[in-house]
Amino acid sequence: MTNWNTDTILLLMVGFTGVAVLLQFCVLLGIFLTTRKALATAKEKADEIEASVMPLIHHSKDLVRSTKELVQKTTEVMARLEPKLDAAATDLSEMVSSARAETARIQASVDEINDRVRRQAARVDGMTTSVLNGVDRVGHFVSEAVNVPVRQVSGIVAAAKAVVDVLRAPAPPRHTPREPRATEDKDLFV
Repeated sequence: MTNWNTDTILLLMVGFTGVAVLLQFCVLLGIFLTTRKALATAKEKADEIEASVMPLIHHSKDLVRSTKELVQKTTEVMARLEPKLDAAATDLSEMVSSARAETARIQASVDEINDRVRRQAARVDGMTTSVLNGVDRVGHFVSEAVNVPVRQVSGIVAAAKAVVDVLRAPAPPRHTPREPRATEDKDLFV
């Protein structure tokens, strides 16, 4: 290892400090140049904006002036129309109140008519029900009045038919008592 004395160390420290100061100077010079260029660009943009905005400001002054005139004319028209509008509003209010009253009267009439119709419908329903019940009872009575004699006549006709069938049928052969009935006895054997 080399022997480092104080003078060498101080000389190296001064060198490093000089390099650091030089590096700092370069950085500050770069910042200065960039800032100057940005200021020049900003001034150009501000001039462009001023050139485009100034005509708008002049036009807006004209617009404000014409708007003031329009507001004055509108105020004058409103001042002239205000009494007429008040009268129209009063008339409209009266019309609405009379329409409400008429609506209430019509509603009351409709409710009354509806109630009467409901009562009449109930009355007609009761009458119809009683008539239909009477027709049903009469139908049962007529059915019974017709069915009983018809059944009796049917029974008599059936009896007469049976008697006629019996009388028309040939008489069965009679067996003599001497002959044994072998076939019949066989069936009777239990």
